[in-house]
Amino acid sequence: MKPYVEKKLNESTLLRLFPSVTQEADLKWHRDRQDRVVEVIHSNGWLFQRDNSVPAMLSSGDILEISANEWHRVIKGEGELVLKITEAKKKKLSKKQKKIARAAPPPDEITGADFKALNKSVDEANPRQYGAPPGSKRAEELEKAREKYEKGDVKGSARIRQKMEEPHMDESRLREMINDVSEEMKLDELLKELEQRIEEKKGKSPKGLSKAVKKSLDKKADKRCLTRGSVYAEFRAGLAAFLSSGSRKGMSAHQWAHARVNSANPSKKWAKVKKRKKCPKKKK
Repeated sequence: MKPYVEKKLNESTLLRLFPSVTQEADLKWHRDRQDRVVEVIHSNGWLFQRDNSVPAMLSSGDILEISANEWHRVIKGEGELVLKITEAKKKKLSKKQKKIARAAPPPDEITGADFKALNKSVDEANPRQYGAPPGSKRAEELEKAREKYEKGDVKGSARIRQKMEEPHMDESRLREMINDVSEEMKLDELLKELEQRIEEKKGKSPKGLSKAVKKSLDKKADKRCLTRGSVYAEFRAGLAAFLSSGSRKGMSAHQWAHARVNSANPSKKWAKVKKRKKCPKKKK
């Protein structure tokens, strides 16, 4: 059920009424397919909010210009809200709009199906903690980094990810991330668990991992009764995921990789960690 009723006046104009009994939960963020000019006919305490802006009070006679695909919403007041909405004539799509339109048929028109497809694809690739909502600049940058990584351009992917996180980091954390990315470039071909197991059996340190990182991972493995090789594999998968998928804003590659190790469990399908046949004795 829609939170409003409306009457079409002509091909491009309609009247929309939000009754006083409208539930706040039904007033969701949304975006329209075409440019719109909205005239406020009546409002009693209702507010209008654009993406990344503070809510503004609506008064009778206000005129709002809303661009196509611009995120916005109305916030419930005390009484009714009556709007006159005039939709602009259909115009040529921009490059960004064409990309949205191709998400679902038809390929030359933006429909609700396009937004559903984009929401689904972004939700699958970029969980909520990544701070990358559908259509956002961060989501686009993550997609660019992923494409470069999948093509084998690890350095290019690393540069994009570094640039993305710079605004969210202080100088010390940024320096740490640069070091992390530099180390990750050395690990490109070391993601296979079999190779790490062979190295471990030979008594060698895993290539590309610093002594400090190895020491930290060994402690985690011993404490949780996991094979060290599988923990190294999980850590490397976290580093790779940082470049090809994403992370929470402001997190470095190593922080993200350690977070993956901490949350990994043999019972989880995505996890690489494995239990040892015999757990090490705990030190008294």
